[in-house]
Amino acid sequence: MATRKTCPECDGTNLHVHGGIAAKGGYGPDLLPGTSGIFTSAKMKAVVCKDCGLVRFYASQEALARITSDRGWQRLL
Repeated sequence: MATRKTCPECDGTNLHVHGGIAAKGGYGPDLLPGTSGIFTSAKMKAVVCKDCGLVRFYASQEALARITSDRGWQRLL
């Protein structure tokens, strides 16, 4: 049996997902620096709770593979 997803903020179940969002917009900041190519942008998916408005972004597996210290990312300890 599948578990029902709930919002970590309000415990609501009115969650919606949108995939394929570019992390590097033409006029906005690069949300995942060092993970995009010259002609491509790293992808993310967004999950929004329609009960409270919380929005969470998740990096794609390809973008996660490019998150390295030589690209400026530091691990929090």
